[in-house]
Amino acid sequence: MTGTALKLGLFALIQIAVVTWLWYILVPDYRWVIVQQFYGHLGPGAFLVAMGAAALFFAAEFRRLNRIEAWLAIVAGAAYVLADTFIMHPPLGVFDGAGPGEQEHVSIMGLILVLGISGLVVLRRHPEGFPTGAHFLIPIAIVAMVFLNHHQHTQAGTIGHQATLIVLGAAALFRVLGKVVEYGIAMIVTGYVFFSSQMGLAMYVDMNHTSGGAWVAAWATLGFVAATVFIALSPGTTKPAE
Repeated sequence: MTGTALKLGLFALIQIAVVTWLWYILVPDYRWVIVQQFYGHLGPGAFLVAMGAAALFFAAEFRRLNRIEAWLAIVAGAAYVLADTFIMHPPLGVFDGAGPGEQEHVSIMGLILVLGISGLVVLRRHPEGFPTGAHFLIPIAIVAMVFLNHHQHTQAGTIGHQATLIVLGAAALFRVLGKVVEYGIAMIVTGYVFFSSQMGLAMYVDMNHTSGGAWVAAWATLGFVAATVFIALSPGTTKPAE
């Protein structure tokens, strides 16, 4: 397992390095608002990829997967809210005039934080099982409501956020149907598509008259490449998830 952990760590660093390099060579503007978008999409995107990778590795150990997912949600949600409040928009983040768009970002990540805490409570109080449906379908419905009303400055950004919702919805459907491996792949693809929808990269797409649909498809392809590597590293499923 130590060897696998090292390979996973190395692959995680490679993914971050690759998407950062692509962002650096493609983004036409390095203003602070663009750099903020990079961090604001890299963090949640990495969270989505980590959720998917966990599903691929622990598909046969469902309660362990639930616990890992809960802690990932707690760490990701808390890190985003704290970073936004005290680093990205000091001194008080959304409580100090950061704007409605940032209020939506923080509210979504705050919801993810609470979902993680709720998941741990449910696992403790219901040792016989974990009702995952409500913890996936309801939050995704809220995210869809926010995203569909979340102003985008570019056509490519709009397409990217819409694609994120579609693939995330597919992930939720796979999850409630008990198709954990398919859910994991969809979550990884969602993370890549979401990263591609940020303002800086979307500006590159629109300024170069590139198809927003082709752009999303390219990043979905990268997501499938990442998912394939994770599957190659994973132990595979020897029994149905319970």
